[in-house]
Amino acid sequence: MYLLALPVAWALVSLDPSNLLARRDFGGWPLPIYIFFFIYGFIVVSHEALQNRIQQLRWVSFTIATLCVAALFGLWGSQGDPTYGTVRYVQVFGIFGIASWCWILTFFGFGLKLWTQSKPILAYANEAVLPFYVLHQTVLLSVGYFVVQWQIPDALKWIIIAAISFAIILALYEFAIRRFNVLRFLFGMRPLPHPGQRLVKMSQTA
Repeated sequence: MYLLALPVAWALVSLDPSNLLARRDFGGWPLPIYIFFFIYGFIVVSHEALQNRIQQLRWVSFTIATLCVAALFGLWGSQGDPTYGTVRYVQVFGIFGIASWCWILTFFGFGLKLWTQSKPILAYANEAVLPFYVLHQTVLLSVGYFVVQWQIPDALKWIIIAAISFAIILALYEFAIRRFNVLRFLFGMRPLPHPGQRLVKMSQTA
């Protein structure tokens, strides 16, 4: 499963960022990279044995990902952006690709271990995934436009942007999208059950 990181790392190293398709303006990644993750998602969810292995090796994935981040701090953080075609570019983005896949394995592994039981908060969060995804960039950019102009440390800006954006998205989801079938449809959610159906379900539960 760790070998799946190699195509991602290879693409990051090989694609010239001056090319339109290889530019990193699309969420920080060249567009072709998303194809790999899209295919990997199908591979993982269709193989139960692979999911079990990801769960078993979650701490290994976490360790590799953490070491990669430490290496990136040394290679990238201390010397700035590397130039395409140089050895340091290969090192930085090769490690970056490996780290990205290992972090995905880490989150998936811990999720399979800790968050597979049926709980109300998980059902709520699962339904909110797509609306959060659709809204997050617009809200983040809107909030960030104002906050980045403040004369405060960058780390504090990040915390403020994250906290305010999360609160706004959650409020929009809870009080607008989640409660109205028209908006639920537009955000890819199932419609609310008819009041009569809700009464039947409540009586069956009782």
